[in-house]
Amino acid sequence: MLGTFILVVCFFLAGLIWFFYHQGKKQKSNPPSRTQYAAHTQRRVLPPTSHMTGEAYGKLLRAAQGDRQQVELWIVEAQCNLTGRTRSEIIELLAKER
Repeated sequence: MLGTFILVVCFFLAGLIWFFYHQGKKQKSNPPSRTQYAAHTQRRVLPPTSHMTGEAYGKLLRAAQGDRQQVELWIVEAQCNLTGRTRSEIIELLAKER
């Protein structure tokens, strides 16, 4: 009885070792160069960021001492207060104020 139990446990352990050994081989066989990461994001065209390169945005950036997060905070606050205006118009208005 004890011998049968030990034999079953040994087969079970051998099966686990075989399983994990072959799982490691499968992961190594798939090279990272063939792996596509976030394929759905690679097909989407990004809009141009012209609103971040203009003279007005540069003035805001200088006023914020290079802190883009502060500039974006100003823009978002202005968008909440000035509804019906585009982002570019708001950037120009803020640049005139600062």
